[in-house]
Amino acid sequence: MNFLKGFSPLLDYHYWLNTNPVPLGPSLVGGILIFFLWFLVVAAILAIVARGLRRDHALKAGIFRRFANLLFWTGFLGLLALFCAYEQVPLFGMRFWFLLTFVVFLAWLVRIVLYVARDYPRQRAELNEKKRLAKYLPGAKA
Repeated sequence: MNFLKGFSPLLDYHYWLNTNPVPLGPSLVGGILIFFLWFLVVAAILAIVARGLRRDHALKAGIFRRFANLLFWTGFLGLLALFCAYEQVPLFGMRFWFLLTFVVFLAWLVRIVLYVARDYPRQRAELNEKKRLAKYLPGAKA
């Protein structure tokens, strides 16, 4: 159990709820900054892909849009928490906000995965059936 010795502060609630935590080191700030900036970059790429798919594949575009929203808001909240921790704002600089951002990310991700696994196939089948029936209906006169 010696390998867990460095992680012992993470198990102490004082680490997460301390209103005046120890300032983050420069390498840690840089690492966290790059981590959350990647979230924003990937969110922008997914939003562009979703916009391109919007006309032909609306359901797939919706999935990409959901992931883009998840990554954008997680990146934004993470950077906001990092800024407050770096500036040592008493309440908003607590490490708890990073933990809360992670929990919100996981909950949101579970909801998206459940949508993709449960609701997307049903909606895709309904759309395919609607398209199949629509080809037999008369169209608008030109």
